Amino acid sequence: MSEEKTRKVKMVFIRGAYWFGIILDMLSAIATTIYMLAPNETFINTIMKFPPITEGIYVILITETALMWGWTALLFWADRKPIERRGVLLLTAVPVVGMIIINTIIGMIRGNPSLSYVRVIVVVAFILVLTGYILAQSIAKKEQKDIEVAVAT
Repeated sequence: MSEEKTRKVKMVFIRGAYWFGIILDMLSAIATTIYMLAPNETFINTIMKFPPITEGIYVILITETALMWGWTALLFWADRKPIERRGVLLLTAVPVVGMIIINTIIGMIRGNPSLSYVRVIVVVAFILVLTGYILAQSIAKKEQKDIEVAVAT
């Protein structure tokens, strides 16, 4: 495979990692927004088995929903320059997805069966986003090396 073709394949994977995150975050943001606006009877409550919202849960939901919309926008922004902004993928993989994995494991240990599907999605997200970062890092190093060679000649 030619060098240019290899780069294109890597870019498709990298951008796929961004868009996987964008779509998951947007779906979560939409679900929590609907849940906040109609806390009693919605299809989201039925599907996700959400309990009625208490005042304490509402405060947490406001923060969570704002973060989900914000992270969706951040991933979209980073996708516009996927190599230069590759650090967003690392931030997404390690603290964000990593903490979701830990919380999912804790929830399952405590007997929450509704988290079983989340486990698969989160592990796939972690692997995809971390691999996207590694590929973006390899492209960035290659570009830096090419610049250094061009400057030296």
